[in-house]
Amino acid sequence: MENLSGKVAIVTGSSRGIGRSIAIRLAKEGVKVVVNGKKRIEEAKETLSKIQSEGGDGIITMADVSTRDGCKQLVNSAIENFGKLNILINNAGLGLFSLFSNADDNLIDKQINVTLKSSIYCTQEASKVIDKSKGGDIIFMSSIAGISPAVGLSFYGIAKAGLISLTKTLAIELSPIKVNSIAPGVVRTKMGESLISLFKEPEEEWAKKRTLLGRIVEPDEIAELIVTILKIPSITGQTFIIDSGQTLLGALSG
Repeated sequence: MENLSGKVAIVTGSSRGIGRSIAIRLAKEGVKVVVNGKKRIEEAKETLSKIQSEGGDGIITMADVSTRDGCKQLVNSAIENFGKLNILINNAGLGLFSLFSNADDNLIDKQINVTLKSSIYCTQEASKVIDKSKGGDIIFMSSIAGISPAVGLSFYGIAKAGLISLTKTLAIELSPIKVNSIAPGVVRTKMGESLISLFKEPEEEWAKKRTLLGRIVEPDEIAELIVTILKIPSITGQTFIIDSGQTLLGALSG
């Protein structure tokens, strides 16, 4: 198992939600974390405060990672402040609900830019500076929507499926950097709660009907899975589903 202490990580979209949990969990392992958000500076400060309150180290870099310039700014910030970069967690994304036929250009562009292009741009920039002689890790935050049908989330699914494809290709192209992805089911975040609300039933009832384990995924569980993947030196090119058995029941399509 690899020791993560002293490594430097960028976690995109870490001002709240899953990204915040990942940033805090990495810091507990001794990782120096670059906290990232686009507009919510107070939420980013809260993430950093939680990191520092437990003895961790990090900085905040507000940058729009849906643009190449934003990703360059983020990677440069890691190098300028910590002198290196070892880990990139491509977590930034959003889920916009729309039936395929109703989606306009603005929705399509926003969904693809934030969820897919951000990961492309940040990975291109980060892979230039990650020291391949010492390995390095890149993780994409995909979704079971990229694996199973998700009515009303077609463009979200397209973006997340693209990340799964990138995982396999880049594991080869960027080796010995390890490249993996996580495909969560419904997670206890604002997006997850919004999805459940569409069914107009209590969360507990929804989970019992649509997952094998009768529960939705907690952000901290995803963070724990990521730490495990980072510590094991022989894992690359893989997509890890964490969904309480939701995919097996086809729960996203109804």
